[in-house]
Amino acid sequence: MQKLKIKIADYFIVGIVLLLGLSGFWFNLQEAGAAGQKYAVIYVENEQVEELSLSPGDSFDYTLNFGSDGQNSAAVEVEDGRIRMLPMGEELCPRAICSHTGWIEHSYESIVCLPNQIMIAFDESATESDDQDIDGVTY
Repeated sequence: MQKLKIKIADYFIVGIVLLLGLSGFWFNLQEAGAAGQKYAVIYVENEQVEELSLSPGDSFDYTLNFGSDGQNSAAVEVEDGRIRMLPMGEELCPRAICSHTGWIEHSYESIVCLPNQIMIAFDESATESDDQDIDGVTY
């Protein structure tokens, strides 16, 4: 069996692939850092209930009421452009996965509490209409 030898062209191709991969990673990080004003949108049972501005330097707590008559509550903490859900009682959220998610600050992150149907996600602009996000409608 003949042993294959690595040639200079092989090193060149590997170098180009690595360079392209690292440049893509770098551009992705630059885009995340250059993002404008961020907003966190809170949904309960697929209905938007609140939209919070996440400005750097802001620090506040928000209490979210949910349930059939709003008898349950959850606390959300905002600090320096990031957000997290504080722990709820074990009777409301048995595994507390939503609070164990911790701080989120990037557009690809979200917090989801399945037992209570709560979701916190990012939205880049709060003023845009929902109709602008629709590409097409199928009947």
